[in-house]
Amino acid sequence: MAAIPIIRLRNVLIVSVQGDLTDTTVLALKEALTDTIERAPADGLVIDISGVDLVDTYMARAFRDLSQIVRLMGVQTVLAGLDPAMAGTLVEMGMTMEGVHTALNLEAALELLGLRISTVGNVDDPFEAQAATVREEDELFGLENL
Repeated sequence: MAAIPIIRLRNVLIVSVQGDLTDTTVLALKEALTDTIERAPADGLVIDISGVDLVDTYMARAFRDLSQIVRLMGVQTVLAGLDPAMAGTLVEMGMTMEGVHTALNLEAALELLGLRISTVGNVDDPFEAQAATVREEDELFGLENL
């Protein structure tokens, strides 16, 4: 498995896991995440596992450990994309994900971390908000047709 990319969206890091994790991949991901956070601190981390077919105890433990490591660095983690069958299996195995917040999908995870996704466009944009304010002021002063 190739290295897992870490994407930064404002103050949130996003890791999308596809397929099974190996010891080598987990170790590389831990190093990459801690290095990334050390260089440019983040407030949140989303681990999106919607591309994973099966979560076993090894993978669940790896996600929990990653969450605890980055939490010690001041970063809150949300595990997204855990389907009902996987959740049921983890419960049956007695696997606890203590300290790991969960969300149904990536959008819900980002919202938990304070990033709202607009239903009209992309992530809320301060420049768009400023442009909307200018349009409202233009309308207020009758400048919209100039």
